[in-house]
Amino acid sequence: MPKLKMPKRSPELDMTPMVDLAFLLVTFFMLTAQFRPEEAVAVDTPSSMSQSPIPTENLMTIVVDSTGKVYWDMTDKKVRFAVLDHFGKRIGWTPTDEDKVKFANVGAVGVPIQELQKYLALPTGAARKEFDKQFQGIPTDSTNNQLAEWLTTTRLLFYESAGINPLVALKADGNTNYSKVAQVIRIFQSPGIKINRFKMITDLEESRM
Repeated sequence: MPKLKMPKRSPELDMTPMVDLAFLLVTFFMLTAQFRPEEAVAVDTPSSMSQSPIPTENLMTIVVDSTGKVYWDMTDKKVRFAVLDHFGKRIGWTPTDEDKVKFANVGAVGVPIQELQKYLALPTGAARKEFDKQFQGIPTDSTNNQLAEWLTTTRLLFYESAGINPLVALKADGNTNYSKVAQVIRIFQSPGIKINRFKMITDLEESRM
């Protein structure tokens, strides 16, 4: 009886499941990756003899640098998205998803509200730092008190999300004029805001004992 001859051909491998898996992994990492925030504002904080731990969640920080510029920062990214949407409506602008991702990772923000669209359109952190230099931080004067808007908006949106107020911290450079720090504290304690309890961020001074 003659032997059956099997046709000779190269083995085939179905790559479809591998391609599907690759796309699933890419999607997973895009949704869960934590982008490194841009470098924070350089602030040389004063020292103190005691220091309590600063929380890393639910924290809104107001930063005053050595020149007296005021910046806003918030650890909760969902609240940052909501804040950007709120201010976008205020100036007639709809932020894109890319704008929101940038805003969530730029760290402390110190430009007037009406400049946010131009600020986030810049391609790099270095370009945003140069853009920053055109302004005196978030306006705090009585005729254009945008810091009060940042504070009230953040607290309202955070409360709507979490049912509590965020923790508030003030981080001021040790070389800044105290009158600017006092002005920020007065805004904290103004009738429409009433932030009477907040943390002061300092460096721990070594004991002399």
